[in-house]
Amino acid sequence: MTELRPPMFLVGERDHRLYPLDPVQIDFVESAGNYVKYHLAQHSYIARESIKRLTAMLAQVGFIRIERSLLVNVRAIAYAQTIGHGTFAFTLTSEQRLLSGYSYRDDILSALRYADACPGLTGRRKTHLVARPKLAPKRR
Repeated sequence: MTELRPPMFLVGERDHRLYPLDPVQIDFVESAGNYVKYHLAQHSYIARESIKRLTAMLAQVGFIRIERSLLVNVRAIAYAQTIGHGTFAFTLTSEQRLLSGYSYRDDILSALRYADACPGLTGRRKTHLVARPKLAPKRR
């Protein structure tokens, strides 16, 4: 017999009101001191939560950690571009641009490869990794 899980949702506060948030609709999560900010299209919500706990909890719904203080939803990535030294610039479908840290390179690459292989995971748009063209070395 399979267990039925209640739907997962997060609670965010905006204008002194609490809102239930569907993690699939969140573009990215940013840490803000002892709080986190959930960023959805035009709104952001705040919650007393740790980025470390959210990393483990939201990984199962398609979030990857790209920086010490950033989690991004792979569904919200329009494209990723390498910017050198193992770092990436992520442009989201909401036109936000996020930069990754080099220590997260391997996790990012494996998550993007997995997202491309699983069409159901990237619901909004297919994720593409765009490599910067290599420049020819300067002649002396």
